[in-house]
Amino acid sequence: MTKLKLLFTISGEECEEQLKDIYRKNNIKIKTVTYGSGTASPSLLDYFGLAETKKHINLAIIPDYIEDKILHQINKKLHLDSLGKGISFTVSIVSANKFLVDGFDTMESEEKGDNMKDDKKYYLIITIVLEGHLNQVMDAAKRVGARGGTVIRGRGLGNKEVVKLFGFEIEPGRELVLNIVEDVIKNKVMEEITKEVGIKTAGKGICIALPVDEVVGMNA
Repeated sequence: MTKLKLLFTISGEECEEQLKDIYRKNNIKIKTVTYGSGTASPSLLDYFGLAETKKHINLAIIPDYIEDKILHQINKKLHLDSLGKGISFTVSIVSANKFLVDGFDTMESEEKGDNMKDDKKYYLIITIVLEGHLNQVMDAAKRVGARGGTVIRGRGLGNKEVVKLFGFEIEPGRELVLNIVEDVIKNKVMEEITKEVGIKTAGKGICIALPVDEVVGMNA
């Protein structure tokens, strides 16, 4: 039975058309985009070769049998092996509406792309805090080895707009920070963030981690 994956691609605006083309060629119809910003300090931006911090956050639902293939295409087309170009990764979907799975099951494909697997294991750490505590989250994460992250602001395009991600409602006045970290520092990063902006602090933050299946762009 086909398994579904949630594909994240975080990149600059200039990559949008290439990504749309990849979706179209792979018959990926269920997708969305939101906007975020990088969270690196100026010195870290210089280190990673980032010219700016505005980011497009693309999400798409894909079947597992094209996971390697589509990550390879994204890595190649968006040049994620170059510093500062972005990152793309997948997270397993535990359950979904039946019509989604049935729709992919009808697609005949046994193609496997180039093996993009990395021996390292990664996690997506999601932190939701009150507005104004973003720097504390990033400083805490960097102290124990995290490289940088991406922010989604709860106020969205209007002061009353609510952003939803992973079932969480990111209300106005809150910020969501995404960090990809290796498993060897995952617990340390979460502990440090919780100490700094946990639910018992002024930041009133919550922090969760999701296992990442495959990732490209971390070795740049």
